[in-house]
Amino acid sequence: MSGGMLVQALWKMAFGPSAKKRYPAPLTTHQRWMVSLDAILAERSWGRSHLMLYPLKRINPTNCQVGLKQSWDVTSPESLQSTLHWLATEGHRVQMAPTLGRPPLAWDYDRYVTVVRLGFGAGYVDEAGAWQLLASTAAPVAQTYGSWQAFAEDFVAGRDLWMRGAGSEWAGSQDDTVQAVRRLLDPTNPTSPWLQAPWESIYQPDQVPVR
Repeated sequence: MSGGMLVQALWKMAFGPSAKKRYPAPLTTHQRWMVSLDAILAERSWGRSHLMLYPLKRINPTNCQVGLKQSWDVTSPESLQSTLHWLATEGHRVQMAPTLGRPPLAWDYDRYVTVVRLGFGAGYVDEAGAWQLLASTAAPVAQTYGSWQAFAEDFVAGRDLWMRGAGSEWAGSQDDTVQAVRRLLDPTNPTSPWLQAPWESIYQPDQVPVR
């Protein structure tokens, strides 16, 4: 990315159109729960949003496209669907299961939701399609874990194992992830999406929360 493009991207991240104003409709309790599966990665990334389908606080399709290309080699609707299929059916958890004694579903499904949200922000999937993709995550995750803490612990375990082969450029980022989890689980943190979308809400009838 050239210097001019970088400045433009940073400007949009700080001063671009507000995503909340672009998408003002409140999410249902189930929708809030589904997007909150991405909360760990969103919490440790500047400019990311919580409790919204759109992944950024400011509208910036270029930023979403660059993030998908750099981290996932996703550059089109087709490669988005291919990556999501891999995360949903195999991911890293199949190879990790013998070491951990279980497949860390949270590690793959947190990132699945991240990729869906970025794909929506990048324009590779429309809003209805994004919600359909996210809906497929609810049952397997809700059947595997019983709390946000259990989900987070498995995500951290999977990420720790992944980092052993990720390279030195990721050194220190595990501590950032652990700190993000602590903030999300902190019962005194009013901004935590996990407090606003309790784990048990996915087992209850869906409804639009009262503002």
